[in-house]
Amino acid sequence: MSSDACTASWPILRFDEIDSTNEEARRRSAEGDQGPFWIQADRQTAGRGRLGRSWDSPSGNLFATALFPFARPLSEAPLACFSAGLAVIDAAAACGVEVSSLSLKWPNDVLVGSGKVAGILIETGGAGAGFWMAAGFGVNIATAPVRADRETACLSTLPGGAYVTTTRFLAFLDIAFRARLSNLISQGFEPTRTDWLARSASIGARVALTPSTGRVEGVMRNLGHDGALVLELDSGGLHHVRAGEISILG
Repeated sequence: MSSDACTASWPILRFDEIDSTNEEARRRSAEGDQGPFWIQADRQTAGRGRLGRSWDSPSGNLFATALFPFARPLSEAPLACFSAGLAVIDAAAACGVEVSSLSLKWPNDVLVGSGKVAGILIETGGAGAGFWMAAGFGVNIATAPVRADRETACLSTLPGGAYVTTTRFLAFLDIAFRARLSNLISQGFEPTRTDWLARSASIGARVALTPSTGRVEGVMRNLGHDGALVLELDSGGLHHVRAGEISILG
């Protein structure tokens, strides 16, 4: 994808009900259709997030996936999740929501306080000129599903959030995400990194990470130029983590 492909609005394919908007993106890409377009559903019967977790999908919340060609090196694909998280905040602000309480948890969650208000699932496929990306957004707009494993939040409880609808939010998300992608493609990661750090929920906080190599604890000190979380270990050394699950300890 070039930055030129981000200049015009992407069409929206709407479904009353679907298993998963990301799964529909996979099906369409397998048939040779790489977009760009949005897939949006009022309800999902098998919504999913990162690491195969289920995503609760009550009506009134947003479930949408952007499918588009991404003619960039595969190594740059993970950086899109930082653009996506910022785009959620941009869209909320454009809808009139007071966003001062919104923050970003590495690598791809949007929080209100300690409650998760949005999650993003980036998936890719293909190769070379046929490389595609599916960016799935789950945004709690009307309600915050009750979860035993984490706190949740929704936009409707924030100042200015009572009248936000999925249709209006997606219209602004389309604008915001295309702008963020264009910035990432044309200017590199540094402007996105700077904006993300300004919204980080965990810079200076003690965190626990569970990458494939095992649990580590330390203080989050920075976001690397490749998107890695930079952790200061108790030993004083710095540890770069490029994939894993983070918990904010304090």
